[in-house]
Amino acid sequence: MNKEIEKLSKKLKRQRVFIIALVMCIPFALWLSSQYFNSNNSVEQKTFPMLDPLRALVSPKSYLINIEELRTYLHGLESKYPDSISIYYEQINSGANISVNKDIKLFPASLSKLVQAILITKNVERGSLSWDKQLKAEPGDLSADSGVLYKSIGNNTMSVDKLLEELLINSDNTAQNIFKHYLTFDDYVIFQNETGLQDLYNEKGFISAKEYTRILRVLYTSSFLEPENSEKILNLMAQSKFKDYLSHGIPSGVKFAHKYGENTQYSIFADSGIVYVPGKPYMITVIIKGKDSTASTRVWATGLMKEISEHAYRISK
Repeated sequence: MNKEIEKLSKKLKRQRVFIIALVMCIPFALWLSSQYFNSNNSVEQKTFPMLDPLRALVSPKSYLINIEELRTYLHGLESKYPDSISIYYEQINSGANISVNKDIKLFPASLSKLVQAILITKNVERGSLSWDKQLKAEPGDLSADSGVLYKSIGNNTMSVDKLLEELLINSDNTAQNIFKHYLTFDDYVIFQNETGLQDLYNEKGFISAKEYTRILRVLYTSSFLEPENSEKILNLMAQSKFKDYLSHGIPSGVKFAHKYGENTQYSIFADSGIVYVPGKPYMITVIIKGKDSTASTRVWATGLMKEISEHAYRISK
């Protein structure tokens, strides 16, 4: 019995020694680790204090700057259509960009729904709306011009969350009209002032491709909304049911978060979005004003969109 007690005592003593040694080693390991990381960080900060910190995370190959081939092609369109086309292209990592007719402002058509989506989302963040709040359509809100929500909503209600999906995925005009009751002119002014987009619209509400593309950057950098909400909007844009226009020039496996617009009154054909080429994402906006709203003009605008998009993707991939 005494031998068993003695044996157990020795075992416990060895365990205590091991635990004490382990506890003593932990502070040293933490100190050594901190010295290693602090050393690495201090070298980087000392060597590159003036550089974009993202350079440490993004491969140099992803900073595409040689876009002269695309520039030549797009400026050829500028000469060919000096008053009826506005284009902006930008490599997100490098900032390399091309503007075509940068001062021309055209009717935005349904591109304006993206600004509305951002403002509605901001009101959710502020607490004046919630994602599950049920909204009802007034008789004058029903519209058959874009989307099919007018067929089903009737006297029913729909949550803000679901209406946002209809707005961005299906570009639904009824959803747009319902949301108008929950936005004020001040909401738009605050958005433009806080994002530096005071020149987004002219007095007629028309826009240029370059100014509109800056809205995409506001979402990409999440500089106006909380990150989860910027991500939410971009994900809905990527689920758009509209696969015409610029989508035709982008492989199906590449994510394209975009908003399109079409208006027969002004003969407008527009598309704008972020093309998530792996490692080299880019933004592109194209707004075309046709000579009329006939089917043949739409075919022409659609073909031109596809051609522009193919050139932009080819230089970026």
